[in-house]
Amino acid sequence: MLIRHTGEPEDPERRQADRCGQRDTLCLSSQVGCRLGCTFCATGTMGLQGNLLPGEIQEQLIHARNLRQVSNIVFMGMGEPLENYDGVTSAIRGLVDPQRFSVAPSSITVSTVGIVGNMRRFMEDLPKVKLAVSLHAPTQELREQIVPIAKTYSLETLMEVVDEYAARTESDGKRKGMVMVSYVLLAGVNDSDECAHQLCDLVKGRPVIVNLIPYNPFEENVYRYETPSPERVDTFQQILAAVDIRVFERRHHGRDIAAACGQLAKIDKTIPASDIESLSFTLAKDRVSAPVARKAPAATPRESTPGPNTQREVSKAGVAAPLVPRSVVVGLLLTASCLSAAVALRWLGRRR
Repeated sequence: MLIRHTGEPEDPERRQADRCGQRDTLCLSSQVGCRLGCTFCATGTMGLQGNLLPGEIQEQLIHARNLRQVSNIVFMGMGEPLENYDGVTSAIRGLVDPQRFSVAPSSITVSTVGIVGNMRRFMEDLPKVKLAVSLHAPTQELREQIVPIAKTYSLETLMEVVDEYAARTESDGKRKGMVMVSYVLLAGVNDSDECAHQLCDLVKGRPVIVNLIPYNPFEENVYRYETPSPERVDTFQQILAAVDIRVFERRHHGRDIAAACGQLAKIDKTIPASDIESLSFTLAKDRVSAPVARKAPAATPRESTPGPNTQREVSKAGVAAPLVPRSVVVGLLLTASCLSAAVALRWLGRRR
């Protein structure tokens, strides 16, 4: 998804006007669906249908550049980028290659729910590319309810990696060790004053920027989440700001077309998947495994009675092969015989 930032704040009181510069941000997807099943995310309801190839990831930028001059790239679309580690890192290497896309590494951000091992690999492999963390809860117990993968990667371990990342980038220009932490606000779940104070305790003293995201609703959410009121969002934000934590509210870009954060999903799940690059709109694997039976065309009188100067073969499927003139076959055989004779004579000459 391509996000156009006009530079004008949406809020009538012009809150956060200092963050509203003009820019075009491309939100990239790395997978079709996702297997992690975050409870607020529509993509998780699809399950994982496949990883995107590096070229398919880069192709999204090609299409976007036909519309706008992209300023920033964020891997915050469909999928968990670090679950498609090889595809994403290969795609990024192409994006930053001066001979290909020539994107500045510092303008790329990869967001992860916290795949700890691959976060450490990523810091080694692409140290100039930014990492962002999808937190969504201030405690281990609550995070396990909202983000099931937290049962595998504890909050304590995740924050240790955040500290490692901050230490690595402490002297890196504008970043200065800053880590973006995303936090989806769910009404009555993780948006209370208590949660805000717990979040303060968790990130205070760490070089983080907290990105508050009011929940974007979608159909078929079995958890019946609701979006908190603007007043509740403001109160939560003020509690963090009061202890000098850098915090801002993310705009709900794309909500009107079901493309905002957490809304990306296949709307009609009854329609079978198709290969969009195939003009027949059928998957290649289906064409191989179940070929469509074709009727042989009605034979013309000429085809039913081959002449004496033609050869005709019939394949195992019962479909007649094209007619080959006998003169062509004879010519090929004579050429092969002459070549064989020439090779034999040269070999005999060497022996003498």
